[in-house]
Amino acid sequence: MDETNEPDERDRPPALTPVDEAMLARAHTLYEIVEAALSDIAARYPIDDPGGLLRDALFVRGIADRLVDQAVIVERELGSSWTAIGKAAGTSKQTAHERWNTKVGAWVMMGRQRNGIGRGPSDPAEHARNLDEWLAGLTGEAPGGISRVLTSLRDEAARQEANDRRAEVKHLERRSEELRVECDKAYRAAMEAVGTDAAEEKNAVWAARLFARAEVYERLAVVEEPAAVEHRRHAAAQREIAEGILRGRSTEDLTSKEAV
Repeated sequence: MDETNEPDERDRPPALTPVDEAMLARAHTLYEIVEAALSDIAARYPIDDPGGLLRDALFVRGIADRLVDQAVIVERELGSSWTAIGKAAGTSKQTAHERWNTKVGAWVMMGRQRNGIGRGPSDPAEHARNLDEWLAGLTGEAPGGISRVLTSLRDEAARQEANDRRAEVKHLERRSEELRVECDKAYRAAMEAVGTDAAEEKNAVWAARLFARAEVYERLAVVEEPAAVEHRRHAAAQREIAEGILRGRSTEDLTSKEAV
């Protein structure tokens, strides 16, 4: 199977919807597990290779651990709550969140699409086709077993909408950073104006920048669903600081939360 990935994002073919990208990554990991198991099941281990059995078993377990992470990512893309994920894992909502939220966050940071060298072709259609051929050769069934579950392969409008959302996320992230810089500037101006006639005006500007950043996070929560909880938490924190400024809370209380 072709394992190449074009590193330049501009040359990448249009990605599938996030859930289909996650499903395709999961399918590739299952392929790796099967191939590792097939190569290991009849392997002869020489007597001068102590630990070889364990080493190969741990290798397969490492791939399986990645499969578990990917299953959680797919679940989040499908809208499963952390409560449901925790229940499926036999643990609590909080424990599930602590265990997998970083993995989901990394997926979100990658644009909710497959990435990385050695994880299959960057073209999702080619990647799915390769897996289709592999599965057909393994089972003797007609090709298409992987592709048929990736509905956005055949739905150009869905792919376009997904990629428009990815572009919007990048725009919102840039805007959030711009507002962070503006918040810092407004904060310094407000501190310099403490005790002067300009204090109220400077505080109002500072609060307005924070409210604007909260709106950006609220929009991110809509277009980047797997990270919605975190985005809304950031929005609430920005809004709380802004409301505190307008209520005249002490500078010390406000600046302790300013780093969000």
